[in-house]
Amino acid sequence: MRLILQSDVQEHLDDDWDEVVSNALKYVEKKVANAETDAVAKGKKPHEIQVICLTVMHDAINAKASVWRKAASALSKASHGKCWYCESKPERSDMPVDHFRPKNSVVEDPTHPGYTWLAFEWKNFRLSCTFCNSKRRDLETGTTGGKHDHFPILQPPGYARQKSDPLDRPKLLDPVDDEDTKLITFLPNGFPHPANDDPVTVERVEASIDLYHLKQAALVRKRKMLAAEIEEHVSQAEDAIARGDNENRRYHRTQIIVKARAKAPFSAAAKVYLGAHRHRPWVAQLLDRDL
Repeated sequence: MRLILQSDVQEHLDDDWDEVVSNALKYVEKKVANAETDAVAKGKKPHEIQVICLTVMHDAINAKASVWRKAASALSKASHGKCWYCESKPERSDMPVDHFRPKNSVVEDPTHPGYTWLAFEWKNFRLSCTFCNSKRRDLETGTTGGKHDHFPILQPPGYARQKSDPLDRPKLLDPVDDEDTKLITFLPNGFPHPANDDPVTVERVEASIDLYHLKQAALVRKRKMLAAEIEEHVSQAEDAIARGDNENRRYHRTQIIVKARAKAPFSAAAKVYLGAHRHRPWVAQLLDRDL
């Protein structure tokens, strides 16, 4: 997981973004107002009106899915076309837009109405592959994953249920939070792992591994292969340095850069694997660059 700068997303949003969101909000408000008026006219009880209005609100929000789909391109440009959670490229999915705080419901709290006020807020959008976003079963391991409407939190405070409530603290790692991206690392066998043994870190990383499906067999294999490739390029570069072979030294150094730079799939893992060789001055120099 690499840090995603939300300013990079904002830079690429369409010029008419604010207008599109404003129109969507007006549409939802009108649908809810009409539903409330109709329910009152039919003599519905207050709790019945509340349920009716919430249902209509969810339906109206979902009818405007084109709003968050419109943001997909900006989200993709901010991550070089990679899933924000696992760093895979589009071959895993069509890269749907995930609402980090779910818009319709929260699995962990069945009474939660969903973060409806964030439904059209681009800062709540994350670009996610299908395996990270939707419930999927890994046929090789039998494990399931997929964030969908899951949103476990660290308490206190409790869940925010309306815009005026204090914002809750997500248990899931968030790629827009620099500190969060430092909490997860990767083992040479390709498996994700907590970066330290702090109990809260372990709890958050394990929840993220499960719900983002970061231990899916195909992902693990690709990271394991990447670890082997990084190891081989470092070894070959060292041999070239010892021989005074600048051409091969440059070649293997370049291959490492290609695999560890931000636009590469699984580049966070690549930097972790490269970090095992930081004691080598030329590797430390690479890692200190803005890869």
